[in-house]
Amino acid sequence: MFLLLLSSCTKIGNYAEKRANKAAYSNIAGAQHSAFGETDIFSIGVKEEELLQQLLEIDRKQEEVQLLSLADTIALAMANSRSYQFEKENLFIQALNLTETQKDFNWDTSASSAAASTGISKQNGNVETFGEQGVDGNLTLGISRTLVSGAKVSLGFTHAFLNAFSSPDTSGEGNAVSLNIVQPLLNGFGPLVAKETLRQAERDMVYAVREFKRYQQGFVINIADQYYSALQTRDQLINQRRNYESAVANREQTESMAKAGRIKEFEAAQAKQSELNAADSLTLAISNYQSALDDFRYTLGIPIDLNVEPDSRELKLLEERGLVQFDIDQQAAMDSALSNRLDLITRRDAVEDNERLLEITRRNFLPDLNANYNVTADPEFDSSDQVDQDLTVSLDIPFDWTEKRNDYRIAQIRLDRAVRSLQAEEDDIRRDVRELWRKLERNRSVYKNRLLSVRLSERRVENTELLLQQGKVQTRDLLDAQDDLLSSRNQATSALVDYTINRLRFWDAIERFEIDPKGMWYEQSEEEITE
Repeated sequence: MFLLLLSSCTKIGNYAEKRANKAAYSNIAGAQHSAFGETDIFSIGVKEEELLQQLLEIDRKQEEVQLLSLADTIALAMANSRSYQFEKENLFIQALNLTETQKDFNWDTSASSAAASTGISKQNGNVETFGEQGVDGNLTLGISRTLVSGAKVSLGFTHAFLNAFSSPDTSGEGNAVSLNIVQPLLNGFGPLVAKETLRQAERDMVYAVREFKRYQQGFVINIADQYYSALQTRDQLINQRRNYESAVANREQTESMAKAGRIKEFEAAQAKQSELNAADSLTLAISNYQSALDDFRYTLGIPIDLNVEPDSRELKLLEERGLVQFDIDQQAAMDSALSNRLDLITRRDAVEDNERLLEITRRNFLPDLNANYNVTADPEFDSSDQVDQDLTVSLDIPFDWTEKRNDYRIAQIRLDRAVRSLQAEEDDIRRDVRELWRKLERNRSVYKNRLLSVRLSERRVENTELLLQQGKVQTRDLLDAQDDLLSSRNQATSALVDYTINRLRFWDAIERFEIDPKGMWYEQSEEEITE
């Protein structure tokens, strides 16, 4: 019996899950269509799980590192990131909560039943009767709905049965059908007030969809940022290894020259000290890269010990592509941001919400004038004597308006706040666009200068090595040249990565950052610059 009940609960649970999913996804699709004019694929189920399983399977079979492209990285993140899944679930839960509000404006069905038994008991041989033996019970069915006029309509059916078992002579049944309509005539009348709860809940759903899209775009940019940052840390490791190898070669060369008397002993000591410093820096670079990999894997939501790394060819592609010129000037970018930013559109809608709420609280000063119509009938009789109906009109004039007065004043303040929040959001967006524009110009300038600096530093190192062999410069000159080369290489990579990420953030800031269902982006109408 227990197993049967458990099996039934499981089937009911599965059915409830499917119905809840259908309702929530329908609300999300409707909100997407209202917000964007189209619907996007959305599911809180795990996507792209096959890719992770393939990586785990390969990891078990081989020791070589597996390289992840940027596209695979973003797909993995969107499928496995804990924070991304949390935000999707938040949107899903809000869509579910909306169904409870929608229920009040659809036909809401209900059913209930109750039964009570009466009988006799014996005490000290005497019979004590507690009512007639039998069963009293009733079954009630009903449907109700709130109309756009503010009316609340309910229809009910009651079936009552009395003493149905042990006292057949007195047993009986009774049926009743009832209809109740309550229509506000002043306060609470009309769709502005009656539909406000549903209207605001549906608008909040649209806001949530916009907010999730903004989060989704920012999430993709953050994943790309971490991907390129890990590659940048790897590039610094490679540069540091080169520097260490050069330091070892310098130390060997200066020691040979010192033994030959061509340079002084302290210069050989300087070279040895430089080698030790380079070794320490290389150890730190290795540690930094491994920490960056741990952070990278953790952000993706994959096992931290999974032997995967970003593909260094992605950084090479950035270097080959160079910097990218925008097809838009600063003023046009500002206009695009102020017109298209989803969070700014939501702020404007919030002002409308508060204007509407202010009007509702203003109407709340009207007295409560309600018409109440009730009909109760026995469906088994045709006689009009079996139909009870009444129509009443009630008027309630409150003399204590403290709560209504306070609600009205608070609504005024909230409207003022919403307007100020809109103004602040517009200023924040203007500031963000201007700041990102300046950052991009700075990144471009730094990158161009660092590329030139790398070429100059490479020639300087070559020339200094030759001059050192000729005894025309000291070892310190070569060490300084090598340090400058290392710094220039690192700064060039850093400027390129910063420019790439800031370019994505700029497109996002003006609402021109578009991503596909797997998270990869495309940038609109841009042309490359020949460096």
